[in-house]
Amino acid sequence: MRPSNYDSKKETPSKPIKQLWQKSGSCPDGTIPILRTQKTDLLREISLEENSVAPGMENAKLYVDAENYGGQAYINVWSIYVEDGESNHGGCYNLLCPGFIQTNNNINMGGSISPLSIYGSEQYAIKVKIHKDPKNDHWWFSYFEVPIGYWPGSLFSNMKPSANYIEWGGQVYNRALGGRHTNTQMGSGHFAKEGGGKASSFDVCLYFNLQHDVVVPYNFPTEATKPSCYGISQLGHDKDRAGAGFFYGGPGGVDCDK
Repeated sequence: MRPSNYDSKKETPSKPIKQLWQKSGSCPDGTIPILRTQKTDLLREISLEENSVAPGMENAKLYVDAENYGGQAYINVWSIYVEDGESNHGGCYNLLCPGFIQTNNNINMGGSISPLSIYGSEQYAIKVKIHKDPKNDHWWFSYFEVPIGYWPGSLFSNMKPSANYIEWGGQVYNRALGGRHTNTQMGSGHFAKEGGGKASSFDVCLYFNLQHDVVVPYNFPTEATKPSCYGISQLGHDKDRAGAGFFYGGPGGVDCDK
């Protein structure tokens, strides 16, 4: 099953980023790869209606307050430090959100990917897109333009006929144990001001309006809830860039409390 407006010609022909499990084989037709369930996964298994921003969440994001049918971006990927016990407070993800129907057997939702970006050296990014099918109201998730699965439109009573808000960026949960700020990193673990190859980035950010046309969110608002900890800096408007972009992130830690 694929979106009604699927175009195979848009698939990225070469995908240098792989998932580690693929080195061991593939899944037979009619099956999908799944992660082994951990205790922390069960703590995240909540309904989509409960999947809202909780107290203690800190964000660095670009956002658009407009009706839309989804969006896309290239997301720079890194390995960063996350404090124990803080990975299960951000709501549900991947197959842990009840209702997602996976249709592709080549991608493990939530699985490890390789290679990852290296500070001051090679950079890698994944292309992700979420968009509403104009014929059946399903919200499809695509990876490098390959449809992976969908959330049935019936799951989203507050998104009919469209979403009214979209954002791109990073989010960290700060438990503030002992009165200190978490050491959990965002992005690459470095501040946005360090720029390309050092700070993490989102690029070619686009969204789809109610005519399913592509809109570039140039000069739209950004927000950093704690800029001393995690920042954001938009890239300039470049006619050669296919969408909006920004650097974001930071190291967390005790300096956030200064």
